[in-house]
Amino acid sequence: MLAKIIDGSSIPSFVINKQHRVIYWNTALEALSGIKRDKVIGTDQQWRPFYSEKRPAMADLIVDGAPLSEIAGYYPGRHGKSSLIEGAFEAEDFFPEMAEEGKWLHFTASPIRDNNGEIIGAIETLEDITERKHAEESLHESEKSFRALFEGAYDAIWSHDLEGNIQTANKAAATLSGYPVEELLMMNVKSFLGEESLALAREVGRRLEQNLYVELPYELRLIKKNGSEAICMVSTNLISGDGEARGFHNIARDVTQEKRMQENLRYYLQEITRAQEEERKRIARELHDDTAQLLGSLSRQLDNFVRKKSGLAPNEVLFLKDLQAQLNRGVQGVHRFVQDLRPSLLDDLGLIPALRSLVKDLQEYDGIGSKLEVLGDEKRFAPEFESSLFRIVQEALNNIRRHAQASEASVIIDFTKDRVRVTISDNGRGFELAGRVDDLPRIGKLGLVGMQERARLLGGTLEVQTTPGKGTTLIVEVPG
Repeated sequence: MLAKIIDGSSIPSFVINKQHRVIYWNTALEALSGIKRDKVIGTDQQWRPFYSEKRPAMADLIVDGAPLSEIAGYYPGRHGKSSLIEGAFEAEDFFPEMAEEGKWLHFTASPIRDNNGEIIGAIETLEDITERKHAEESLHESEKSFRALFEGAYDAIWSHDLEGNIQTANKAAATLSGYPVEELLMMNVKSFLGEESLALAREVGRRLEQNLYVELPYELRLIKKNGSEAICMVSTNLISGDGEARGFHNIARDVTQEKRMQENLRYYLQEITRAQEEERKRIARELHDDTAQLLGSLSRQLDNFVRKKSGLAPNEVLFLKDLQAQLNRGVQGVHRFVQDLRPSLLDDLGLIPALRSLVKDLQEYDGIGSKLEVLGDEKRFAPEFESSLFRIVQEALNNIRRHAQASEASVIIDFTKDRVRVTISDNGRGFELAGRVDDLPRIGKLGLVGMQERARLLGGTLEVQTTPGKGTTLIVEVPG
């Protein structure tokens, strides 16, 4: 019965007696070792499947009652007492003689005792763990690669538990914060986050724990060890295990210099825009006060001359009348040019009246059916704000006038609690917009580039929706 149990087991096993002779060699071990039982039963060659020359197997050491130090000599660092069977030992080892590429085996040898407790033999069971070892090696290599990537990453990387205690951090995190890695690992994220950034980080964590959408990356301001501030774009992911949140993994890129450069650029653009508007004002004023007045005066002098000179020939009168008409058209053109340069309505009455004038001109002078719709409660803003928004709409309507070949256009300005949204649409020919709005300079849409820059100066965005043959819609959204 015992022999049948051992032979029917799927676990490769063999049994030796007190004289180290093999008395059982089961079918599973035949399959593992490739050696039939009739070749080893009755012999002391239980070592043959595993070693190139004779040496004790673990079962032999158990039969001899070998001390732990002797067992350790054969399996250094890879052995241990069994936690289940008294007097049994287990180990792992690689056997290059088995199969073409060798095998990793886990084996346990247990003593067989008589009624008096004396060892009369030993049973050794074996488990092929080659695939597991290969998986462990692959995992180890992956961990080494990840560690190298982690340590050598340009971006700062750290993880912390749900209370904010930092658990891992790389060298870039140390460089960013000014704290050595060893010091970071004893800190809480509250140590280098200001009140506002800490509140934002907590909100991001709360949303991640509730599986809610979080827009990544988001901006955080970190306080360095020396007290200076670093502006970072951060991506945060939830760390979970067994279905429970365990902490957060963070990747941060220092964009302080880029932000400062953007702020400087925005400042210079604001100054350029302000200077441009001042120059427009000056030119408009000079055109109105000098050129328009001079042309108007010449027109009146011609009119007086014609009325006073009764002896003029009819063709001379006709010539002078035509000349006066050209002067009057010139005066009208100068007035319109002055309005384009700097409409007095914008300074005197504000944005909405100035936009109404733009839309009216588009209909009256260009024959394009136009309308202005105002939604929400109309507001007044700072002159620079209204001027920039006016220039965006003006450039958009100029594009419709020059390029769109449209018969209809509309401007909708929507005032909400904290935003202003302007939508300019036409039913013209549209155009092909490949890529993003940021690609506009490359495709030569410089008018749209100017509108985009003005929107950015206001802290807003410009969205372009267009399809060839189906018109164009521009959506400008700015805080207000």
